[in-house]
Formats: sequence, structure tokens, C-alpha cells
Amino acid sequence: MVKSKFKINLRNRQHRIAVISISLAIILVISAIILFNLFNKSYNDYEGNSPSNIVNNGLVAYEDGSLYYTKFDAGFKIFRLDIKSGNEKAIYTANAKYLNVLSGHIYYIDGSNGNIKKITISGADEILLKDSICSHLYVTKDWIYYIDNKENNSIHRMSMYNFSVEKLADVNAASILVNDGYIYFINYMDNNGIYRLNITTKEVSAVLKQHTIFYTIKNDRIYYTNTNNESYIYSMNLDGSENKRLEGVKGWFLSNSSADSDFLYFKSVTGSLKKVHLTTLNQMNISNDDCAYINIIKDYIVYLNQDDNLYYLLDTLSGKSRILR
Repeated sequence: MVKSKFKINLRNRQHRIAVISISLAIILVISAIILFNLFNKSYNDYEGNSPSNIVNNGLVAYEDGSLYYTKFDAGFKIFRLDIKSGNEKAIYTANAKYLNVLSGHIYYIDGSNGNIKKITISGADEILLKDSICSHLYVTKDWIYYIDNKENNSIHRMSMYNFSVEKLADVNAASILVNDGYIYFINYMDNNGIYRLNITTKEVSAVLKQHTIFYTIKNDRIYYTNTNNESYIYSMNLDGSENKRLEGVKGWFLSNSSADSDFLYFKSVTGSLKKVHLTTLNQMNISNDDCAYINIIKDYIVYLNQDDNLYYLLDTLSGKSRILR
């Protein structure tokens, strides 16, 4: 028995209803996709910047295909650079430091007074979050971490829900790096050694009782510059155990990228920007500029060129750099 092919007959009421229902469903799906793209951009949903960038002064942040940074030689303005088109636009006048961009908002420290502020990515609706002299601002979806220099460089956090403030430790911190339930910091009061603070228990313990300034965390290891040993770079476990030297590798302003898991970035003793493979210890030159405060986002590096005291944006794919001024 041969089955006959089904044919739509628009004169048939049931067929008409089926066609209209399918058409409406398609329209609704297409509309939902369009509305999602319009109103639900690919916002950062956890952190406003990387802890490694914050240790290096938080010069640049990223969200939804755009870089955000401050041009200090352009009247202190926050700029947005669309990576795909290359279009750059000034969005707000501010001496903004320690930039974080999260869920469509820019969080920063006002360099003119140390206050913590918040604006939209369009440069509107400024809100004062903390009136004090603050540094090392690091923003997550739940908490805002920072050092309050007005209160003896103590470590604080602020709730993202009601902006209430909690002092975590009165420890004279020079910098902070938040990682996996701990805040690692340089302790002014103990020869600039590395300490850590358990965020839950508030317990403070020493990790490295030795002078250092430059450090970062990568692949569950702390990397730091040993200023007592010719500025060799060392690594150790998060509790300070298994401390070892990276043979032949010396430098400062340590930085890392989550997208580049095998490499550590640093300023070499000759001043150039380099990266080292953490397994082979092979070193590669990235830029001959005398770099400082290395910030890495996607395929871009922002740094201070100490030869001319200007900030540069380096595209690592093309190798081209330009001055942010």
C-alpha cells in the first residue's frame, strides 16, 4: 500500500491554524534572539579585572569586546576601545586607577582623592561607593576588595549587594592579590614579606618572610622576585613550601594571563618585556621598551614605558604598539 504525500491545504481550517502557529513560533524565536543580543551582552559575570593586573595597578580592563583604560595625558579620561573595529571613544572624565569592568559598570579609584567610584560603561550615573584614600581595588560579583590607606593600609571588602563595608585585617598591606579564598599581600610591617589572609576565618599567616615587591599567582604557585638574590624569579606553593629558583630568569613586574597558561611575563633586568615558559624556562622577547606595570588582557598588553614615562598598548598578534595619550 503506497502512502500519499501530505499536502498543506490553506482552505482547511486546521492546516491554516498549524501554519499560523508555526510561523508565530519562528517569529518569537527570532525576536528572542534579537532581544538577547541587544540587551544581554557578553558581560563579565565574575570579576572586573584579573588579580595579576590589579597588582600591576589595574591599567586596563575588558568587557564585551572592548578595552577600557585611562589616558592621563588626555585630560584624565576613561576611554573605550572596540577591539574588532579599532574605534576609540572617550566616555568619562576621571583620573581613574585600578579599573574594573563588571556587568556593564566601571569601578575605579579616583586618583585625585582615593575615593572608590562606579559609573556605567556609557559614562553615566556616577556613584560614590567609598570616601577614603584607597588602592588595589578588585571587584567580584559578590565583593569589592581594597586597601584603605587612610586606615593604616588595612584590608577591607564591600558587599556588592548593599555596599556595606567590613574590615578584614589591620595589617599594613602594600598590595593585595585575591585567590581561592585567600588574600595574599605584601606586609609593610614585616620587611615587605608575603602574607596571606584567610577570608573566612580572618586568620593571617606568613608565606614568605623575605623582602619582595613583585609577585603573582599562576597554576597554584606563587611567583616572586627575590630582591636578596640578584632579582632571580622564584616560585613556591601557596603556603610557602617547595620554594625554588627559576634558573637563569631574573626580573620584576611579574604578570600572567589565564589564556596563556604556560608562560609568565616580566620585565627583564635589561628592561625589555619578556615571557618565560614555566616548564622549559625558555625566554622570549616581546618588546624592547623599558616596561613596568604589565597588564595583560586577551591579546593585548598595556604597560608603562619608563623610557618616556608613557603608557603603551601592544597587540601581541601583530606586534604593533601605540601610545595611549
